[in-house]
Amino acid sequence: MTQPLVHTENGDIRGFTHNGMLRFFRVPYCKAPVGERRFCRPEPLDRWEGVLDATRHGPMSPQGPSDLELAMGPLHHPIGEDSLTLTITTPSTEGRHPVAVWFHGGANISGAANIDWYDGENLARHGNLVVVGVNFRLGALGFLYHPALNTDNLSILDQIEALRWIKKNITAFGGDPDNVTVFGQSAGGNAIVHMMGLPETEGLFHNAILESPSIGRGNHTKADAIRIAECHFKHLGLDPKDPALREKINAKSVDEILKATDAVFAEMGKEFGGMLFKPVKDEWASPEATAQAAARGAVKRQLHVIMGTTADEMFAFVRPKNAEEEKAIRLGQYMRYDYPDNLFSLLIAESGCPTWKYQFTWKAPQSEFKSCHTLELPFVFGTLPSWADAPMLAGASEEEMTRLSQTMMDYWCKFFRNGTFDEKDWPCFEARHCIHKVFDNQANPCQSVTFTRPQ
Repeated sequence: MTQPLVHTENGDIRGFTHNGMLRFFRVPYCKAPVGERRFCRPEPLDRWEGVLDATRHGPMSPQGPSDLELAMGPLHHPIGEDSLTLTITTPSTEGRHPVAVWFHGGANISGAANIDWYDGENLARHGNLVVVGVNFRLGALGFLYHPALNTDNLSILDQIEALRWIKKNITAFGGDPDNVTVFGQSAGGNAIVHMMGLPETEGLFHNAILESPSIGRGNHTKADAIRIAECHFKHLGLDPKDPALREKINAKSVDEILKATDAVFAEMGKEFGGMLFKPVKDEWASPEATAQAAARGAVKRQLHVIMGTTADEMFAFVRPKNAEEEKAIRLGQYMRYDYPDNLFSLLIAESGCPTWKYQFTWKAPQSEFKSCHTLELPFVFGTLPSWADAPMLAGASEEEMTRLSQTMMDYWCKFFRNGTFDEKDWPCFEARHCIHKVFDNQANPCQSVTFTRPQ
């Protein structure tokens, strides 16, 4: 088996070849946030001596079970704090291929880029491009905010540091640093929306695909984030006024921090709609303010953007037992996804950013989850065998799913490469027409889709 060797600013990295693609696992983009660096800003890497072995996956960031296991199936992968790494797939280290950088979802408490669900091999091969998956800190380790410990959005800073590393080093992997598309789903899409509004991300990416970002959840205020942190301290047996707080929390094990998080969810989760961990920014706390800030950043940079949702997002979390419950679920979808996401699309489209909207409506014939949150992901990545046991795909034939996957990969890869579409194939989104590409796995038509608040 060929073992490709690349030369980065930090040192040499050896990967491996699989089915004609070059793979690099567990590539660090900053120093591991362990020991005294826990709850600290990411620190750039030093150079290393010798050759870094990038032939085996590392851990995913510490986390408990996902609330989407019922729809997606369970996730089995080791966890550990030394997880701030990239998974890189490339067709060749020669030339300058488009670069697609993936930010996974999971409500900021679960998920990882280095798992089979999001393996970039098939997508990289399909589009002849470089696919990079990013791991970042999650849960309390990535979002705990308190003046006595940390006042940075650590998880967001991790993702920015990853983009900086990619810009500096991706040419070694055959990537084009001037053609970088970020794509993310759910909380990963939210992170991209947040980064759009930050001046320090200018020049780090050029296009974006936002899949079901829950912009309706906004960001935390400092006051709420501090309350959540102090609840964590309480369940860890710590006092925020203790001058030795940092030393004592750094001495806690990952298991102790995860158990405290479970206790905080039991105590405060309902108040915050199950989203305890979000970036903290008072001026962007509402969905409208978040969308407006991101739109200003997108327009300033003239980003090209794809954005869309599934028809039944909330069915991944809860299934209605009667008409009244379904009405409440539809309202939840409108407030969390449809209304704020459409607002963002209108803001950027009206200001001159080329924007394309989609709605994913296909559903598996025997699935109670309908066209639920996350359903498009197996098709985008072309990793259907890794999702074989996912209940949300129940009853769908291999032929049917393969056809849909080819369609999704065709469109996503065309955007990764060109940042645009033929107007006849997928027209730009405009307020006058609200044209969406509807992925139904049949005609996949372009048609007007409007979102109104359920009555």
